Amino acid sequence: MQATERLIELGEFAINCASVGNGECLLMLHGSDHREDWSVWEPLFQLSDAFRLVAPDLVGYGKSTRPTDTPDHRVQAQIVRDLTEKMGLERTNVMGTGWGGQVALEFALEWPSSVKSLVLIASAYDKEQLPRLKKLRKPTLIVYAEDDMITQLKAGYLLRDAIGTSRLEVLEPVARDPHHDFRVSHRLQEFKPGQVAQIVRRFLTDPTSMLAEPPEMENELRGMALRKPDKGDADSNRSLSSGTDSGLP
Repeated sequence: MQATERLIELGEFAINCASVGNGECLLMLHGSDHREDWSVWEPLFQLSDAFRLVAPDLVGYGKSTRPTDTPDHRVQAQIVRDLTEKMGLERTNVMGTGWGGQVALEFALEWPSSVKSLVLIASAYDKEQLPRLKKLRKPTLIVYAEDDMITQLKAGYLLRDAIGTSRLEVLEPVARDPHHDFRVSHRLQEFKPGQVAQIVRRFLTDPTSMLAEPPEMENELRGMALRKPDKGDADSNRSLSSGTDSGLP
């Protein structure tokens, strides 16, 4: 399906925005490479059979306004907020890759009522954001490749632990061929589009069903599951064990 582009005026900035598909909205935010624009998401436009995909060029990229200094993630988040208001997107799913994930996190932190769920693909983050993420409480899918050499997998675990209401999916190494550019493992939407689309589709269909137990609860839940039940609570303990198997390693 072919995307349509339009230029949306937002005060001092003009945002070029591509849209394709129908249904529940998924706002897609690209990364920080100077060559990037909305088209980095084209490999995932297969999701347009079930969702309305909205992919803007962030300010400083593509056909959007290109000021002398590219705005940081905080200003970009405000621009995303203005864009969603202008387009009438009251509550949307937001997906970001690389630096776009950092923008998505800031948008969700500042305007949580505007966000239904988050998808973070090889996402960057600002250290100042981490302590704020505990109160986010938004269903969040986090996807990293095992061999990501740019943001690195440890960032995925940090985000998972900080958010709590999240699911981390780790993909097998992407850059197996030593002749490959090491950055391919960071561009999962391009080099693993089928696998990423499948995971994202499953998550967006029912976000809460994929969430793991908050990491800080794992030891407590494991202890409760292993505790020998009293006669009076056998049924309830059996229910707890079966309900936490999928969330515990």
